[in-house]
Amino acid sequence: PDRMMGGVRRQTHWDNAREQGLIAGANMTGKKRIRYEQIPYFWTEVFDLHIDFVGDFSVQPTRVDLHGTYAKKKFVARYYQGEKLRAILLCHQTPREVEAAKTQLRNALAK
Repeated sequence: PDRMMGGVRRQTHWDNAREQGLIAGANMTGKKRIRYEQIPYFWTEVFDLHIDFVGDFSVQPTRVDLHGTYAKKKFVARYYQGEKLRAILLCHQTPREVEAAKTQLRNALAK
């Protein structure tokens, strides 16, 4: 189950496996239980593009806000369902910007 985005989700990216392993290990050895409440995330490199995907891309967005340009291959696209932010796609952004996107989406989902 996906506690953050709702529904059931299968994530087969190694980053997700690492996060689940860290939490499972901590829960087996620690006294305090940690819930797995990660924002769905994966990345890929295709040709000369590095793309990070944060959130739920399984639902058709009703609005996409683009910051940056496709031509320069450096942009951030925010996907909305109604007024609710559902996903963020980042192309050639820094790890700091990716972490900020995760935080932004987590905060948007908490509203």
